[in-house]
Amino acid sequence: MKFGIERRARSRKAKTGLRALFGGKPPDAREVGDRLVRLARRMFKDAVVDASPKRITLALHPTASPVRLLVLPDGDLELRAETAAVGPAYHADVLERVAPILEELEYVWDGGDGGGGDGGGDGSGGGGDGGDDADPGPRMLAWLAGELAAGATRVGMPAARSFLIDCAVQTAMGPRDAAWRAAVIADPARGADAFAWWDRAPGHRERSRALLAMWHEVAWREPLDDDERRVLERVDADLQAAHRADPELALPWREWDEVLGHLGEGGEHAAEVAARARAAEAAADAAAGADAAAEAPRIGYRRHPMEIELSGGWSLELSGAFVGRWEQEGDRWWATDGARVVEFTSLTAEAETDSDRLLAVAPEAHPVLERLASRDHRGRAEVTDDGDIHIVHGLMARAPHVAILTCKGARADEEWALATWRSLRNT
Repeated sequence: MKFGIERRARSRKAKTGLRALFGGKPPDAREVGDRLVRLARRMFKDAVVDASPKRITLALHPTASPVRLLVLPDGDLELRAETAAVGPAYHADVLERVAPILEELEYVWDGGDGGGGDGGGDGSGGGGDGGDDADPGPRMLAWLAGELAAGATRVGMPAARSFLIDCAVQTAMGPRDAAWRAAVIADPARGADAFAWWDRAPGHRERSRALLAMWHEVAWREPLDDDERRVLERVDADLQAAHRADPELALPWREWDEVLGHLGEGGEHAAEVAARARAAEAAADAAAGADAAAEAPRIGYRRHPMEIELSGGWSLELSGAFVGRWEQEGDRWWATDGARVVEFTSLTAEAETDSDRLLAVAPEAHPVLERLASRDHRGRAEVTDDGDIHIVHGLMARAPHVAILTCKGARADEEWALATWRSLRNT
């Protein structure tokens, strides 16, 4: 379940009765939609993802799901937004940024002039804003405690990646242990650290953008393309803006220094961040002891292994530093971290029920490094070289399904390649 906003707004003009007779009827859905498109493009500019007379889609925070303004058949408007991945300050910010559009359209939230509500949540049985204009923080904390009490192990996490981490709960702001979960269930106020944007004071918006990008987008290596470079540059720009807005604001100096290193940045700015990072580590040493500070986990889910869902029911474990995609035809998937490459295809032989026979269909083409025989799976890994590229060819069968995995890297990457092949599972 999710926490968010689902609120309905209506025209100030009555649809029926004497008020409609003397005050004029409200505009129809088409008229509202046409005006909404013009207003959205004027007010939100580049934040408009798409706009039609039936729906406006807005990107108001780089980590949050899109915000949607729907034009209903009767001319009413409905605002939908998921906000728990960012925090209560974002929740309040969405409502505040949409308010001028309602004012221009002469609309009010359903339930009265500026108040009341329709009793909605997020449309999926979770918590949310059904018209309550009070501080969303306590409601979001209560929702979080309820999710944890119900057994949730992922809260505010994007669905695109699944990370393999030994922890009780994965939150948008990092893994949490069982003690944290118990503390939040007992006292919801203890869960505020699960949200990146809690305070609307200067610098906190930019800090939340940087923190969430560091947790979920940054691959913690040199960028492979312009898109990855832009992510790092955005993190740097947001942290600089946050520091300018409030020089006392707590910032992730160690990770910021790491980002600048991956960008290849030098000069006065990089030197200042590096000095702050050293000071932060020294302070941690003094507060907790050198060993504890050295072992303190750094920000970034992509430092951890991921579980990748592939075709034919197969899954694979791979470092979070990898980025992959399917070829246009959709029958081959590949991924790279800049130094190593993984290629995957699968096939299904519906008539075959024996995994050993299925594996034997493909003859051995190279020296065999390892064979695998578990209760459900049968596999074979072969090795060859192409110049300086060391290639491990892996087959894995679980009748009637077969996975074909090729791992390319340096000779020193052979154990990594074998571990990747061994992680193949079909369920």
